[in-house]
Amino acid sequence: MEDMEAVILAARKAVEPVAVDAGRHLIYAPISNGGEGQLVSLEKYHAHPCRSRGSVDVFDVASFNIVVADNAGAATSIYLDRNVQAPAIVGILNGGGKDGPGWADHRVNLVFRETPQWQKWKAIDGKMMPQANLAEFIEDNLADIVDPPGASMVEIATYLQVTRAVDFKSALRLSSGEVQFQNSTSDDTKVSAGAIKVPETFKIGLPLFQGGRGYVVTARFRYRLVEGKLTLGIKLQRVEDIVVDIFNDLVAQIERGTNISVIEGMAPKALTAI
Repeated sequence: MEDMEAVILAARKAVEPVAVDAGRHLIYAPISNGGEGQLVSLEKYHAHPCRSRGSVDVFDVASFNIVVADNAGAATSIYLDRNVQAPAIVGILNGGGKDGPGWADHRVNLVFRETPQWQKWKAIDGKMMPQANLAEFIEDNLADIVDPPGASMVEIATYLQVTRAVDFKSALRLSSGEVQFQNSTSDDTKVSAGAIKVPETFKIGLPLFQGGRGYVVTARFRYRLVEGKLTLGIKLQRVEDIVVDIFNDLVAQIERGTNISVIEGMAPKALTAI
């Protein structure tokens, strides 16, 4: 540090620009009118940057591992933030090590992007709606439902569509856990009195995040029967537990693919020169 200060002081007294680092990436350029000079970086004139820096975003663990492997060294560290609302996995490729601290400004971020199908299910989570709307949603997203079988869900959706303008007599919870809906006769719509059993819960199977594997999520049917009118909804169950499983799977894949132990915590900020 003292040597660098001596070079800068000598440079200030010079008429010609003087390099102040060994790689000639930085010079002290005097001003011709006699004013105070300034330090000027020559990096932009080189064919390559002086060092690697910057941040890259990737969308699956395989890509994350590739970037880390291509740039890994003694200064590489990986951090996991398990915040369900804003999860983050950050690889710092120049964080520092036994040779001293690093700038921590060369990074790779595993970005969590929800799949379009998961966004659809989240959008109706906990919302009550007319029976016809839920029936249409079930029909449009039948491929996501893994239990009960598709034929059973089609039967439920069809029943809800047919009886959308009919009053309901009752909604009874059976000992099996199912709910039995009993509809009235309607001469206007030519619908006869009848009933259908709806399971208390059903299961969907799909990836929650792009680039990830599929997970099974349990959804619970919810209903309200007011003055013969039926409204329905679903409530996704224990999603936070599934997110924990996703984090654990990712950590295992990263540690196996990079041979670097993942640190639980917030990644440090990049350093800046004083």
